[in-house]
Formats: sequence, structure tokens, C-alpha cells
Amino acid sequence: MKAKLITLFGIVALVAAGCSKGTKVTPNAGATLEGQILTDFPANLANPNYLDIETKAGIMKDAAATLIATPTDDNLKATQDAWKNTRAAWESCEGFLFGPVEDFNYDPTMDSWPVNKVDLDGVLASSNPLGVSDIDALETTLKGFHAIEYVIFGVGGTKKASQITEREKTYLASLTQSLYNTTKQLVNSWDPSQSGNFTLQVTSAGKGSARFATRKDFFKTLVGSMADICGEVADSKMQEPFAAQDSTLDESQFSHNSVADFTNNIKGISNAYLSTYNGTSGHSLSELVKSKNASLDAKLQSQMAAAVSVFSLLNGTTYEKAIYDNKDKVTQIQTAIRTLKATLEEDLTTFVETNIKD
Repeated sequence: MKAKLITLFGIVALVAAGCSKGTKVTPNAGATLEGQILTDFPANLANPNYLDIETKAGIMKDAAATLIATPTDDNLKATQDAWKNTRAAWESCEGFLFGPVEDFNYDPTMDSWPVNKVDLDGVLASSNPLGVSDIDALETTLKGFHAIEYVIFGVGGTKKASQITEREKTYLASLTQSLYNTTKQLVNSWDPSQSGNFTLQVTSAGKGSARFATRKDFFKTLVGSMADICGEVADSKMQEPFAAQDSTLDESQFSHNSVADFTNNIKGISNAYLSTYNGTSGHSLSELVKSKNASLDAKLQSQMAAAVSVFSLLNGTTYEKAIYDNKDKVTQIQTAIRTLKATLEEDLTTFVETNIKD
């Protein structure tokens, strides 16, 4: 009896000693994974994506300054390319459009559409001095990506450097500076070293976060954002010009970049699901789903891939032409995106409700 008691006490002591040296006791491995996802989402996706937007917006601003100083077609092409590169980074972040980007209207400030040529021409014809502060005070459809697009691409994407007026140069300089300033504010709003630090609201979800009282709140917000951008692409960005048979309602009508916009929106959904950006990845919602329901994870990844690859049906045709000449293909693309949306809203939302218990 004495020997057994000594052994029992010894085991208790060893367990206690092990715990005191940092041994992890994980009675709920799923909860641990959820916490890792909360850490890795901002570290591997949100912050790198936002920083990429800012960096590329800075390159675009500098390219525009070079174009203004030396208006050659080569410099115009460099500015147009910089616009498309910045645009790609921005559109991909719309897969997780929550937090400061909505709270402080960064999204509409940078990316309101459709824009109206008559209104843009009205700004250029006005006596408004068009400094950065003047641009900041304009309606959202008169600044941001699409006002820049109008100046550097022109109607039909046919703009030549020699056609850019002095007034347009002034407008362009302030537009690109204003947009860059907004991207910087967006970066700072998530930056752990800045006062906003929305990253902390994510990483502390369920543990004192002012935004996400529970971990489930975060995951429901994330899934909701992924579904929302599906709806925006299929039922707004694509549907409105398609239903009206009016290409002037396209998102990026001057640059003919709308198909790239839509594709990058859907790629952003995959990035959000996988917690990845530009090759850097971490623990993800996909990992959590796969650990409990591998068939659902496979279904989601397959539908995400299909919703991206289906754009190849257009075979390089611009969306401005597709709404007239490829109506059946437009409908097929919308169907693939709507299928993904339904799976996100139904299956993935149910998974979150069922499996995240905090």
C-alpha cells in the first residue's frame, strides 16, 4: 500500500512538474487551431495584402508623377500598368471586406462605381482648384480608382499621352496622392504598432475583443464577407450592366479590366479561406474544416477553383463586349459564383455554427 501511494504521488508530482515547464495540455485541439487561425489570418493575409496595396499605390503615384512631367506613351503605359497592379491587390482584399475598410469608408472612397463621364468632365471643367484636399471632399464616384482610370485610359481605353490636358494632369496628381493616402490609412488601421490595431480585435476574438465577443463571431463575419463578395460579383458587378445591356455600368469600363477585377475578387475568397497571400500561408479556416469535414473542404476548394477558372469561357473577351456577344457564357460564370455563394452561406455557415463552441 505504501509503495502504491508513493507511485501515485510520484505521478502527480511528475505531471505537475511537466506542466510547470510548459507542457501543453490541449483538451480541445479544435479550439487551439481556432486560436492559431486568429493569429495567422492577419499575419499571413490581411496585413500583407493591405501593405501590398499601399506599396503598389505608391508606385502608381510615382508613375503618374513621371507621366505628368514627361507625357510620353511609354510613361502612360507604365502608369496604366501600375493602376492594374494596384487594382489586382485591392480587388483580392474584398474577400474579407470587414473592419476598418468599412468602418471608415475606405472602400467607397477608393472604389465607388460605376462612374459617369459627364460628371468627371464636369469636375475637369469646373473652377475647383483640385488640390488633394479638394479631391478628398468630392463625391466618391469622382475620386479613387475609377476617376484615375478615366484620366489615364479614356473612353474605350484609347487615351494617348499627348491628349492629357494640363487640367487632367492636376487632377491625376491629386487623385493618385489621395488614393495613396487612403491605402496608408488602411494599412495603419490594422498595424499592430499603430493605435487602431484592428489585428488585436481579431487575435483576441473571444478573449476581450471589442469587435468579436466570441471566436464564432469572427468566423461568421469572415464567412459572411466571403459570401457577400460572391453576391456582389454575380448579382451586382456582372448583373447590372448585363441586365441593362449597358457597358457604361461596368466596374472598370475605361480600362476593360472588369474581368480581371471579378477574377481577383473570387481569388480573394480563396485567400481568405486559406489564410494566404503571395505564397505566405498559415493556419486557416480550410484546415479547421478539413479536420472535421474533409468532404466539405474539398467541395469548397473545388467550387472556388471553378469560380475562378470559369472566366476562361470568355477567352480574353472584355466584359464590355461579353454582355452583348457572350450572354450564355456570362450566365454560366454567374451560376458558378452563385453555387459557391450558396455553399458558403449554407454549408460553411452551418459548420461554423456547429463546430465553434466558445
